[in-house]
Amino acid sequence: MAPLRFSANLSWLFPELSGFPARLRAAGSSGFEAAEIGWPYAEPPEALARAAREAGLRVVLINTPPGDREKGENGLGAVPGRQAAFREGLEQAVLYAKALGCSRIHLMAGRVPKGADRAVVRGEMETVFLENLRHAAEVLAQENLVGLLEPINTRITDPRYFLDTPQQAAAILQKVGRPNLQLQMVSGGEEGLLKGPVFSKSRDSGAGCRVSDGGNLLQDLFHWQIMDGNLTGNVREFMPIVGEAPFLASSWSAMRFPLSFHSSHPLHLPPEHVQVAQVPGRGEPDSPGELNFSYLFQLLEDEGYTGFVGCEYQPRGEGGLSLAPGGTVSDRGCLPPHGLRCLAPRSPQETP
Repeated sequence: MAPLRFSANLSWLFPELSGFPARLRAAGSSGFEAAEIGWPYAEPPEALARAAREAGLRVVLINTPPGDREKGENGLGAVPGRQAAFREGLEQAVLYAKALGCSRIHLMAGRVPKGADRAVVRGEMETVFLENLRHAAEVLAQENLVGLLEPINTRITDPRYFLDTPQQAAAILQKVGRPNLQLQMVSGGEEGLLKGPVFSKSRDSGAGCRVSDGGNLLQDLFHWQIMDGNLTGNVREFMPIVGEAPFLASSWSAMRFPLSFHSSHPLHLPPEHVQVAQVPGRGEPDSPGELNFSYLFQLLEDEGYTGFVGCEYQPRGEGGLSLAPGGTVSDRGCLPPHGLRCLAPRSPQETP
C-alpha cells in the first residue's frame, strides 16, 4: 500500500511567518510536497505561484472569498442578497486557481443571518445556494476545475454556518446534479467531499440517497468527529475505492467521497482530500484529545486512500513555531513523534 501524503494548510501552519510566500518556502523546506490555502487573496497570484514552484510544492485546495469579514461573513454561497458578490468572488477564485495550478475550490456556503431562525430561513438559503452552485458548476467546468462543499460543524467551530452536516450537503448536491461539484469532509474541524449527482444502487447513506461501492470522499475528521463520531464506520462506509469511479463533491470534515450518478459519460477522478486536527482543541494529531491518529492513518491506508491529508490544525511550540528549529516533517515535525505516522515515506518494516 502507498504511504500517506500530507499537505500543509498554510492558513494554520507557520503562523510565525507573515506572508504565504514565506510559508510556502517553509513548508517545502519542512518536507511537504503540497499545500492548501484558505484565502490566498492578500497576495498577488503570480507571487504565490512563483513561491510554490521555488518550494517544489503543489497547491491542492483554496476557498472562495469569505465576503465582508468585518460584518461577520464566512462565505456567501447560500446568503440571500449576496449572489452578485458570490459570483464575483468565484471569478477571483478561478483566477487564483488557474495561476496556482490548483484544481479544487471550496465553495463556501456562509452563515445564517444574525438574528434569523435557521429553520425559518433554511428554504430560502437553500434556494440561493442551489442557484449559485449551478452557476459555479458551469464556470468551473469551462476551466476543468472541481467545486467542493464543506459542511462545518455548528457545535464548536461556527454555530451559524448554514451547511453543517454531510447529509445536508449530499441532499443539496443531489438537487444540483452536476458532476464537477463534490463534498469535502474534515476530521477535526471543517471539511469533506461528495462527487456527482447522488444517485446509486448500493447502500443507504442516510441522506435520502444511496452510496455506491465506488466513489470518492473528502473528510475532515475533526468536523466529522464533532458532529457524528463513528469514524471507523464512516471511513469504511464512504472511503472511495481506489481506481476509476464516478463521483460528486462537497466539503465537511476533511475526507471526500465520490458517489455514483446516472451518466453515459461519468467523470473519473482519483480520491480527493482528507484534513486532520485533534478534537476538541484542534491541535496537532499527536496532541492530547479524542482521536487516535496512529490508528486512523493506518485505517486510511488500509482503505486505499491515495489523496492528500491536509494538516489543518493549530501548531504548538514556542513563538507559535510549527516545527522545531531546523526540524523537518519527517523527523520532528507536524505529525510525529509519539508513534504517529511520519510524513516521510517509511520502510516496509516500519509499523504505525
